[in-house]
Amino acid sequence: MSDTSEAPIYSGRPMSVTDLLNHETAIDKIPSGAKIVTIEEARNGLKKAARCLAELQSISDISGDLTEELDIILESYDSKHDHVTEIADYLATMIQSWHGVVKRLESTGARMACLELGRLEWYGVVDEKVVQYSWCSGEEDIEWYHELNSSFLSRKPLIEA
Repeated sequence: MSDTSEAPIYSGRPMSVTDLLNHETAIDKIPSGAKIVTIEEARNGLKKAARCLAELQSISDISGDLTEELDIILESYDSKHDHVTEIADYLATMIQSWHGVVKRLESTGARMACLELGRLEWYGVVDEKVVQYSWCSGEEDIEWYHELNSSFLSRKPLIEA
């Protein structure tokens, strides 16, 4: 007697959350507050997410410069000196800005995977499993994904149906 059930064919084809093989187990694999998006939702939010990433990179650069300047100034001035306070206050403002931009980024469903290299990821569904859609600065579109337990280096191409 032959088995008439067929094993799923893994194609790299994006799917929706309703196509998850085991919904409850799959949802437990993503961080609290993260959401699973379709490839269309990720692509619709890519432009906004990429702008947020660029803004975060800028904030990081400015904050790094301010921190270095603060270290140098503290060698000569007391921590209560006006210039030290001014730089510290500006640095605090940059941190508040950072949190606001991260919130805007996350509203697109994206998460920052690597700030320096400009990588973004979205939780999505491919071949009935939760994966991460993957995009890197310089790429025109989201065309890659990787398994949750792997990294950017093991990306596979998304294959559109």
